[in-house]
Amino acid sequence: MKKKNDYDKQIKNGKENIGKCIEMKKFNEEEKENNKCKNCGEQASYFSDENNSWLCEDCRSIEDGLDKLANKIEKKLSKRVYSFDLNELINCLSKDEIYNIARNLGVNKISGLNKEKLIEILLKEYKNLVKKRALFFDEERYKILKSYVDCKGVKLFDNIDEEEADKSAYFIQQGMLFPTVKDGVSIFLMPEIVQALIKERNNIEYRRVIKFNSEIVNIFRAMNKVYGILKLKDAKEIIERYLNIENCELEELIREATYYYNEYREEGIFIVNNEIDNFEELLKDIDTEKDLSYAMISKEELLNMLEENWVYNSKAGKTFYKEFTNMFRVDRDMLIAIMEDLIFDVQENEPKDAVDKMIELINIENDEARYVASSMMNKFVKKIRLWRYKGSTTNDIKSNVVSLKANKDIKRNDPCPCGSLKKYKKCCGKDEKVINLLE
Repeated sequence: MKKKNDYDKQIKNGKENIGKCIEMKKFNEEEKENNKCKNCGEQASYFSDENNSWLCEDCRSIEDGLDKLANKIEKKLSKRVYSFDLNELINCLSKDEIYNIARNLGVNKISGLNKEKLIEILLKEYKNLVKKRALFFDEERYKILKSYVDCKGVKLFDNIDEEEADKSAYFIQQGMLFPTVKDGVSIFLMPEIVQALIKERNNIEYRRVIKFNSEIVNIFRAMNKVYGILKLKDAKEIIERYLNIENCELEELIREATYYYNEYREEGIFIVNNEIDNFEELLKDIDTEKDLSYAMISKEELLNMLEENWVYNSKAGKTFYKEFTNMFRVDRDMLIAIMEDLIFDVQENEPKDAVDKMIELINIENDEARYVASSMMNKFVKKIRLWRYKGSTTNDIKSNVVSLKANKDIKRNDPCPCGSLKKYKKCCGKDEKVINLLE
């Protein structure tokens, strides 16, 4: 689960903590000699009376920044109203906030308009735009909005769990929820017009729509974990393996899920996993193997990847966990974290490099123990689905080597069967090494 952003943390602290400055005292070298920063462990320079703790220079600056942010948020929220009338809720916002809501909902031709005209157009088009947007919701988004209707349009921020609070930004940015403060308590409000629209959709027909949307969105989210980067055209072809999506507005569904789940992003014609920083480099790796198809994965395996601790619950994960804990005494959560780190590390590095890095990190000193741990991790990472292999594992690629050699002669310009993504003549065929490799 993602941590809340600073905005959320400051709201949750309530009005009573907003605006308090941390009193800092700077100490000389002798006084601070044996004191460590509570946040990073570095040598501390300041003592906070407010938190009764030591801070280094950098963390002190961060604390000051958060304090200023808290003041800014409090000032902004103090201008908000407690109302379920959309007109009143919109009118107390800044012009930029109104513009962003209008743009996110899809209001056209609003550049350069003054605040009054923006409000006029937004209020005029709001109902139809929200109705249209609701057609692209999945079950999770509908469930959150329905929970506001059940609470008569109000939720205390303190009663919202971290995940929902994190995702509430999606609804705030589209003017379906409004944060405010009443009697020193932070709350979220849903306008009466949105409550009415959600009530109208509490029927079997709409539930069928959002159930179908959920299937598509969840399959795509899982595909994004497996393949890392996809063209929309390729995504559509893969989804068609599992569902009939004729007449489905797939692009709009995926785009809306982009904003809500924040797991992937659009980069031109590509949809890219947010864990990938340099997607151009990954594209080069993928493009060197033109004949490699996207791995065929069962719908069940895909959807399991959306579950908590999916790595641990996978077949490869369970095998690794059992073998590792039979040899080493290790905390369960720590081992799961190691597995999850390896999942991402091996996407950017060769399996051996990813394993060596992890072995160094966990600091196993005994040579024999290092060898055993390394062997187990290497066995595990070879079963991980890799972005550069379009969802195939290292084991899958290597198994194809034997198949290719058995079924045809390898020509110099063919892809090398070892899975290096190079041409045979520039890889294993350089010195006719293929026989030694396959043996």
